[in-house]
Amino acid sequence: MAADIGLLRICFTAEEFFPIPSGRLRRIYEVAKRLASRNEVHIYCQRYQGTPKESIMDRIHVHRVGFPFRKPTSYLMRASSTLPLLLSILNEERFDIINTNWLFPPAPSYLAAKLKRTPIVFTSDGILWHHLGKLNLPDYNPLLSLFGCIMEDIDVRCNYNAYITVSHGTRDELISMGINPEKIFVVYNGVDLGFYDSIKVRESEKPSVCYVGHLEGRKNILDLIQAFQIVLGEVPDTTLTVAGTGPLLRRAEELAKALKISDRVIFMGSVGFEEAAKIIKSSHLLVLPSLVEGFGIVLAEANACHKPVVAYDIPNVREVVKDGVNGFLVEPRNVKKLAKRIIEVLRDDTLRRRMGEDGRRIVEKHFTWDGAAEETLEVYHKVLKET
Repeated sequence: MAADIGLLRICFTAEEFFPIPSGRLRRIYEVAKRLASRNEVHIYCQRYQGTPKESIMDRIHVHRVGFPFRKPTSYLMRASSTLPLLLSILNEERFDIINTNWLFPPAPSYLAAKLKRTPIVFTSDGILWHHLGKLNLPDYNPLLSLFGCIMEDIDVRCNYNAYITVSHGTRDELISMGINPEKIFVVYNGVDLGFYDSIKVRESEKPSVCYVGHLEGRKNILDLIQAFQIVLGEVPDTTLTVAGTGPLLRRAEELAKALKISDRVIFMGSVGFEEAAKIIKSSHLLVLPSLVEGFGIVLAEANACHKPVVAYDIPNVREVVKDGVNGFLVEPRNVKKLAKRIIEVLRDDTLRRRMGEDGRRIVEKHFTWDGAAEETLEVYHKVLKET
């Protein structure tokens, strides 16, 4: 056996690691932080200007490698750090297990694992590029999509010791790509309940809707802007808060102006993790009209705040939202139905509060970072026992 199961020396890779990681990096941070309480945990990531090469954060040893870029960077730019990453991992005396993911080109981690004869686990937060080409979205380059599909195929088909996926839907996709089902383990994303409970803000006195996320084609913010015009026709004092930035920000602002509702739509731009939580907790509900999601963590975060959600009925999101229980699911791109469900929640305080409470119970049972960390550790143990 490769390691003493009581204490592991674990290596993660990530795109970046700033003081408070957000988005998809949140999973790596939250899981690593909990594992570091009983194990030695290292994270290797790309280096950005103004960040130290080495630091310790929540008992996690953070190693920043490669040329210091200004963020954000493209996948190809991140790939320039792959050689320093490979050399850094190879220079380490020993790791018991390496856990890589989509956020940093997995190839150097995989090669390092094979050269060091170290078990390696691949975490997939969803198959993205294979879906985007079919959706005819406004901000995706066909050549970029083709490149993304090729890289997904290459990355997934490496001979990892195990795969961790964030949803059963992603697990099914990996199986369809030829991965052995016995190697795939579902470990849901989680929520830090204590953090959200610590955020003290009052709920808006007037009806309020929020969107929190990147403004890109697959997130489909333009559908929400159109639906919100219909909502205002029925609940005219409602406010929509949009927290996030991205390639569709200007189009969203222009659409709100063209629909003559810009005075009711607040574009916050990029916000920090705590500010996003305040926006969710002060709103009456959260809406996520995405067409592709690996999990949809913002839905669980809203439920953790006792808020109901309205989302498009797509794979993986169905594992978070139970239609009519903790929110509503709507046929994708059905703007009128999206507006109808938003209006229904805003008009019925009893329904809204019941859905919010049911959502909180679902999160407490299925979607916590403590649970995700324990299940991740179980995967490591299984891999090590079989190695």
